[in-house]
Amino acid sequence: MPKGETVMRSTKDRLEQSAAVLDTLQRKREEMHAPAHGQDTEWSLIERELRDIEADILEDPGDLSRFLVRRR
Repeated sequence: MPKGETVMRSTKDRLEQSAAVLDTLQRKREEMHAPAHGQDTEWSLIERELRDIEADILEDPGDLSRFLVRRR
């Protein structure tokens, strides 16, 4: 299996797990009638996922390389 495929699979698995956590938070918000419940967890999770996706892309940009702008 090519390296990029392994990265994509782990990214996919990680995002699916994060989506499940976000779904659980949403369900609890609705049950508790508390729209801010778990907001810190939600923000941390989203921020972490965006950082991880960025790192994955920078490590192996593949077809995205022509769209990347590198800063010095």
